[in-house]
Amino acid sequence: MKKITWKYTLLYLMISAAIGMSLVGCSHTPPRPVELDQARMAYAEAQANPQVASRAPVALHEAEETLLRAERSWDKDKDLKEVQNLAAVARQRAEIARAAAEQKQAEAELEELTASRDRLLLDARTREAQQAQEQAERAQREADQAYQQVRAATTQSMQLERELSYTKEELAAKEAAAKEAAARARTKHRTRAY
Repeated sequence: MKKITWKYTLLYLMISAAIGMSLVGCSHTPPRPVELDQARMAYAEAQANPQVASRAPVALHEAEETLLRAERSWDKDKDLKEVQNLAAVARQRAEIARAAAEQKQAEAELEELTASRDRLLLDARTREAQQAQEQAERAQREADQAYQQVRAATTQSMQLERELSYTKEELAAKEAAAKEAAARARTKHRTRAY
């Protein structure tokens, strides 16, 4: 009976070992590819960046779809090469989304700087125009003042000419009166002398 027990024990051990080996072989799954984790991290970083989410949503969505395909492929088929390729594409698309967001941010900043420059140029031109306008107004005031001075001088000159003419007429009248008085006095003096 000992021999039978020994045979059964040995047979039991061999069957158990074979079953254990087959279970280990069946339940053994390869480790998750590092590329898949890297792609997941790259996508998560891009998704967490509000600039990427707002400025490159299409590229971010493409990265997400590719990453999901890679994860489904890993979960379903465990095709390492296919998963590595899809993960690399997903990581690249996440980087493209980040780069597209950075480009759009740079374009927005460029537009803002251009608008700022245009405002500064417009302000400078406006100031120049205001200064030119002020200079023109000042020159006009000076011209008006000069005109008023010339007009006043002309009026004064005309007044002086009238006064001179009046004085000349008065002087001529006085001279004529004096000559007439002198002629009368001579005539009177001659009449008395005779």
